[in-house]
Amino acid sequence: MNVFKAVLTAALITLISVSAAFAAPASAESARYAYAGLNSTVYICSEKSAESALFIIPQTYCVEILSEEDGWYRVKYAEDNGAYRAVYGYCRKSGLVTVKEPLENLYLDLSLKVVYKAESTGNLFPPLEIELTAAYYGAYALGDSVLSYVYCGEKFGYITQTVESYPLNELPEPTVAEVPETPDGNSAMLITAIVITLIAAIAIIVIYISSKKKPL
Repeated sequence: MNVFKAVLTAALITLISVSAAFAAPASAESARYAYAGLNSTVYICSEKSAESALFIIPQTYCVEILSEEDGWYRVKYAEDNGAYRAVYGYCRKSGLVTVKEPLENLYLDLSLKVVYKAESTGNLFPPLEIELTAAYYGAYALGDSVLSYVYCGEKFGYITQTVESYPLNELPEPTVAEVPETPDGNSAMLITAIVITLIAAIAIIVIYISSKKKPL
């Protein structure tokens, strides 16, 4: 009989543990990604305001989502690699398509040649020219003109040279969106787990009391 009680007690304890895990909400993924869709215009901003826009994310390229705040994503674009440096900022959620894994090319790796030319020295000597390589991040629309946001000479800034076209990532096939669980479903799960736990606890108490009774 004592062996049976021990086995039953262990089973009930296991049941309580399982019900607790059943009631616990699943943890959110720590890292997500989003890409700028075709024909979309999504700016990365230094703050949560359109007035602080830096550049437009190249279409089909990704940002890493760090957090979500008031309809904005806090994001990271690019990596500290080669001519590029990571840029941190904010993007409006609209226009971005979230994915669990980044696309084949996380960000657009594209270099531009920037030429600095000194003032003319007349016909005596040719003016000094310096050619630098700039890492291209994205376009910035300024009225009827377009600028390019680049990293060059350890500084970020804008140049008048523009990028007319660039290679695009192959986009994933659209999938059927998962139906989010309703609040009623969460409540039902919680109530079920509580009932199972209470029943198991009462059974353990009954077993404990019965084991304390002296035989007649």
